[in-house]
Amino acid sequence: MTFSNFKSKARQQGAATLLVVTMLALAMTVISLTTARTGIMEQQIVGNDLRAREAFEAANAGIEYGIAYLTNDSAYSNYKRLTWTNSDGNQSSLPNTASENITLGDFSYMLNVTYQRELKSSYIKVLSIATETHDNTITATNEQYVKVQFNAPPLVIDGCLDGVVGGPDLYIGTRADSIAVGTSNSSANQGVWGDGNDADNPCLKQGHLNAHGGQPVGALFPPGKAWEYIFGTTTREQIKARADAEVAARIADSDRNYVWVSDSGNYHTSWGSPTHPVILVFDAAADCPRINGSPTIYGIVFVDAPCSANGWGGAAIYGSVVINGNVSKLNANTAIHDWTDASGTVKSLGNSFSFINDGIYKIPGTWKDF
Repeated sequence: MTFSNFKSKARQQGAATLLVVTMLALAMTVISLTTARTGIMEQQIVGNDLRAREAFEAANAGIEYGIAYLTNDSAYSNYKRLTWTNSDGNQSSLPNTASENITLGDFSYMLNVTYQRELKSSYIKVLSIATETHDNTITATNEQYVKVQFNAPPLVIDGCLDGVVGGPDLYIGTRADSIAVGTSNSSANQGVWGDGNDADNPCLKQGHLNAHGGQPVGALFPPGKAWEYIFGTTTREQIKARADAEVAARIADSDRNYVWVSDSGNYHTSWGSPTHPVILVFDAAADCPRINGSPTIYGIVFVDAPCSANGWGGAAIYGSVVINGNVSKLNANTAIHDWTDASGTVKSLGNSFSFINDGIYKIPGTWKDF
């Protein structure tokens, strides 16, 4: 190999080495930039996730604030002071302080809390929206349904009413909403009582029933949820266990809080008083009781079956009668009075109502975020 050839080959090897080094440097630069960019993106993702979770927590705090505002005292004075605005069959309202700032970590969120409900409903949706004060794209919305203190009308039906004969009575007392009977059926919102026309309300037909100025209302609770409407999360088994425990302890009838009836047939026992109402449950095995002998009952009478076969009449009840099904046998000599017709009942609901008279409580399964 000549010297000139060796020199030429060395130059070629040097150029190849330079090219390889340049490509490696370029690859390392691309890898470094990609790594840096990935790191920045991961930081942004972590930051966005953190702020999203903080917004969620802020919105959830708004839910707790909204519920706490409603239940600030045993008289539920804040709930009673709410001013409801009607719109398209629904109502909305605000707590006394509808908007509030809350600081979480390095960020601040504006809370906006509102209440929504259907007309005359005892269910309220607490809606909370949290928005970051410096970036309105960071937001979260939570909602939770709650139930207002026990306020069932004189007659509650998970179905429809028909075939009323003999002139039984419903008294609404001093109820501000004038509801005499409520049902899960939404069609019951059609028509009014007292105009002599039953055809305009296909579900709740007044017939010979004297509602004394009271009116029907539909969609008072979801179909199939009469028990939950009255007792919330307290189960049938829990009520029966309490009734059985009082029997086992030989509690005097005048001191009973719970009565559970499984026998079918006639029923004529009086229970409760204006200041000590009871919970009287006729389970499904008892069918719809034939109440006779003119008993007087103060409290909740829950019939866990339709009243379409047996004649139902002959009692004076102060509180609420709940029928888990259709009613077509509401006969004469029946008088159902709202709580406000029994002196002292509204202010002193007795020990049996301690678990449903807590004021306003969350309804399980109704919380969600979006």
